Amino acid sequence: KIKFLSAYFLKSPSFPPPTMKLTLSNACVLLVIVSLCDGFSFRPRQPSARPSSPLSAQRIVVTGAGGKTGQLVFEQLQADSDFTPVGVVRSEKKAKLLRAKFNANEDQVIIGDICSSDEKEIAGWMTDADALVVATSAVPVLKKRSLVKMLAKKLTFQNVGKPEFKWSAPDGFPENVDYKGQLKQFDAAVSAGVKRIVVCSSMGGTQEDNFLNSIGKQEDGSGGDILKWKRKAEQYLVGLKSVSHSIVHPGGLTNKPVPSRKLVVDVNDALLARKKRQIYRGDVAAVMVDQLRKTENAVFDIVSEEVEGGEEGFDMAAMEMFEKQAEKQYVY
Repeated sequence: KIKFLSAYFLKSPSFPPPTMKLTLSNACVLLVIVSLCDGFSFRPRQPSARPSSPLSAQRIVVTGAGGKTGQLVFEQLQADSDFTPVGVVRSEKKAKLLRAKFNANEDQVIIGDICSSDEKEIAGWMTDADALVVATSAVPVLKKRSLVKMLAKKLTFQNVGKPEFKWSAPDGFPENVDYKGQLKQFDAAVSAGVKRIVVCSSMGGTQEDNFLNSIGKQEDGSGGDILKWKRKAEQYLVGLKSVSHSIVHPGGLTNKPVPSRKLVVDVNDALLARKKRQIYRGDVAAVMVDQLRKTENAVFDIVSEEVEGGEEGFDMAAMEMFEKQAEKQYVY
């Protein structure tokens, strides 16, 4: 179009050319030019909405979509035409973030709380959903005053002890979020006819004395045991026969990836014996999205390993190898 316009008009310093007569042939040429330029605009291009997903796209509900890992799951699903993600967040602030950051439509964001909502309301979030991704978790927050106490004890040659934590919300303790909240999600998914559930959990569930279980624990023993409650919820999900599941146990979560890395997969916390047992959150999200394409039940632990001089990106070949090893089974 541009070449045609240039050849016809730009030889003359003005438009239309002063020598051009309004003959029938010229009028026909102008008509063709207008038709060629129909829809052409010099206005700044506005951000477009997400392209319409094909009718076969799976509708995936992501709870905890406002969290660090949940956002990455939502982002990867949003970029994949095989899926239409629906993110569940706890606040309007997080809802605005999903819309602005990932170009989510209004019907792709739900504001809800798994702790205060009942099973019927949660099932409503999953209307017409093919699968559920659970990225909810109790979130510990460090008590800064505990650091001051530790410093004072150190200066007076006393036993320093450990830092103290609280939970990010008054009702956001592990029993409420990681057990009761997850059970409500599982039961709601079954009620809504969801066929698959993929859960982001944590390694360490086989170790009752794992440090993570002490976080947020009160003197009376309540408020902590995050890994115990997660494991108990997993056992409940594994017992459900009407829905398939994948339970992913990542190692220590990091926010920045190394340039080249490969996936390492095992079961029953065997990876905790490794010196390095971390994994980038985005790689965890990639594994979870991959599990949405599967139909078999699976429970496994994952970390990543840096590949010096390797090709940039994340190599997930170990997942396929693990799936072929029938003897590798997670034991509850």
